[in-house]
Amino acid sequence: MQLPEFLLDLTGDGDKPSLKYATEIFSMLEVVKIKKKEIILHLGEVSDNIYFVKSGIVKGSIIDEYGDLHTVRFTAENDVITSMYSFIDQTPSNIQITCIEAGEVMCFKHQDFVYINKLYPGLSPAFQKIMMRRYHQMLDEKSRMITNDATTRYLKFMDRYKHMEERLPLKDIASYLGIRQQSLSRLRGKMDQEAYNLS
Repeated sequence: MQLPEFLLDLTGDGDKPSLKYATEIFSMLEVVKIKKKEIILHLGEVSDNIYFVKSGIVKGSIIDEYGDLHTVRFTAENDVITSMYSFIDQTPSNIQITCIEAGEVMCFKHQDFVYINKLYPGLSPAFQKIMMRRYHQMLDEKSRMITNDATTRYLKFMDRYKHMEERLPLKDIASYLGIRQQSLSRLRGKMDQEAYNLS
């Protein structure tokens, strides 16, 4: 298997180590089987792993002031997910990570992160940089969702997650869009009808 893109992102700049250390990290990864609906990181837990998804789909959720969970991200094959602030600072996570499909993830443990960071001092700044970029991408994505109507939100969702849309439960898509599941069903039906009328 090729190196995950996340690891390749850690290399390349002058202040970062070479591809050698990304390969070294890759050699430390433990493959773990995941079950459908399994929670691999609970809210309030300290994140001990970065998860590289080998197969399956996982979702990241946050909790609102009323205690309701809202999906903020989906991650499938060859992508990575964690509660990055929790992982790096070893503080309680504000994100819950749940498996939508059974599959396998490769785990990069915090103890290995500490070990390899001693060998390569550029590792932590590189992680921080990637963490901030991904965090701002998620904020931008969610802010665009808030300012758009439901149809536009759904179209943007399909563009962003077209490679996994058919594998996602309607309730999770609705949660991501911030609408009710019944509203999503009506919206999809309306769009299918409009597409049929144009054909």
